[in-house]
Amino acid sequence: MVALSGFFVIAAISDLVSGTSGEAGPGVVAGMAVFFAIVGVLGYRLAISKTPQSIAQSPEQRILALAKQLQGRVTLAEVVLHCQLEVEQARSLLKELVRKGLAELHLSDQGDEVFMFGGFAPETKETAKDPLD
Repeated sequence: MVALSGFFVIAAISDLVSGTSGEAGPGVVAGMAVFFAIVGVLGYRLAISKTPQSIAQSPEQRILALAKQLQGRVTLAEVVLHCQLEVEQARSLLKELVRKGLAELHLSDQGDEVFMFGGFAPETKETAKDPLD
């Protein structure tokens, strides 16, 4: 998209400089040059805003990143919203992370499921001890 826009900008500038804008007047050609320049800049910004690392993250990695951000505690609703997953997919993935031992399922006083990721809880690292002691 950026390369195509660049091509049209160069072609429009070339037509303006050489005076060969054909049936379209110089105002139309200049307007096209500005339009394609804006499209090219916006396309470039969009391309660099999505790093390969963020694009390639699996749903599990997105859940773990959210758990880290929220200090080790997430709810199903938070995972659905922030990880852009369907409810059943998020529920299944969270239960799979519990099964693998990466999370524990707790219930809040209101009965909501809270998934605890001990590896991201601040108190887990602070209270860690040598297993041989």
